[in-house]
Amino acid sequence: ENVMFYELKQWYQRRVRGLTRGTLGEPARFTVHAGNAGVGELSVKISNPSSDPIMPLVEELGLGEYNISYVPNQFGDYVISVLWAEQHVPGSPFRSVVLGPPDATKCVISGEGLHVARPGWPAEFLVNAQTAGVGHITANLQGANSNPAVEVEEYGEGKFRGTYTPKESGDHDLFVYWSNEPVPGSPYLVHVEDSLPPSALIKTTGGRMLQGETVHRAGESIELDVDTQEAGDGQLAAVAIGPKGDAVPVEIIPNRNRTFTLKLLTSRGGRYLVNVYFNGAHIPNSPFKVRVCNPEAIWAEGPGLMDSFTEDQGDFQVFTRDAGHGTLSVRVNGPKDKFRVDMWKGADRTVNCRYNPEVPGKYTINIKWEDEHIKGSPYSIMVRKKSSSDAITPALQ
Repeated sequence: ENVMFYELKQWYQRRVRGLTRGTLGEPARFTVHAGNAGVGELSVKISNPSSDPIMPLVEELGLGEYNISYVPNQFGDYVISVLWAEQHVPGSPFRSVVLGPPDATKCVISGEGLHVARPGWPAEFLVNAQTAGVGHITANLQGANSNPAVEVEEYGEGKFRGTYTPKESGDHDLFVYWSNEPVPGSPYLVHVEDSLPPSALIKTTGGRMLQGETVHRAGESIELDVDTQEAGDGQLAAVAIGPKGDAVPVEIIPNRNRTFTLKLLTSRGGRYLVNVYFNGAHIPNSPFKVRVCNPEAIWAEGPGLMDSFTEDQGDFQVFTRDAGHGTLSVRVNGPKDKFRVDMWKGADRTVNCRYNPEVPGKYTINIKWEDEHIKGSPYSIMVRKKSSSDAITPALQ
């Protein structure tokens, strides 16, 4: 019995750089993994903003893995078509943006480290330069008697984190540049004081809410342990913003010694932002991001999920709009390997699926979200050859 397995990551998750962004005159690279795609050949077609073809370099690494590279020759949008066995892979054709010249005015700067810090304690700020063109980030901090080093790292595509540790109290000037041009607001006046606001002394000591990369299940209670002992007297408050922008209550349970447990009860899939305040100010790392999936919110429909004939195409759709974060997988078990399964993105987070059952027999279709069956899965269908009586259709009277 042959098993053909195809997996589709949610299309809004981060892809490799060459499929989403590029730099004029510099190689853009991405990787194709086709180890589970069955028999076929890889084909890559790339066109620039003028619709002229760009010749890619395809390097086969073995075990179904390929490195692809191309050199953009214009600014603007590129179309990248990736095909296996003459069929588009999920998400193809892709759109890649080749960035223009640097524009520091389009950088977005945020973080407590732009305004306040404490001697001997790390402070940080964030720079979002995704729409600021091709460039690089630099920063420096100047105090009355010292100039602490500012370390900058890229933590996401076009997103940067700056970190510094001031050595002395007093006002400092923080200069932030994008390709040697000051970003909006630079230089920033940073007040460095021995005593920080009470909210900065709050500690988060445990709980699944700190597991930012974990995908939780809808209906679960997600907790956060908070220690307010060093902050002294004050008011702890919390509210969450749900996937649809609505306010979601957060339960605050007092424990001993000025410690608390916060509980967020999720009801739907998506991203939640949990804002935790002490005396009206955010505690460190607030808001907390919580990712939630909801397999029960997914359903599938279409003739490919019902009994059919070998001459019919097995078409069906999977609707994932309210599923939240997660991975969709479709596994089709059939009597032989004389069929192929294709998956491609539709509108409104719909996934279109197609297989061609050329061999009669029993087929089982497993549809899972985050490795959990959706409603109705697994589907069991019978495919049979069409007889002469099946081919007869009644005449219209």
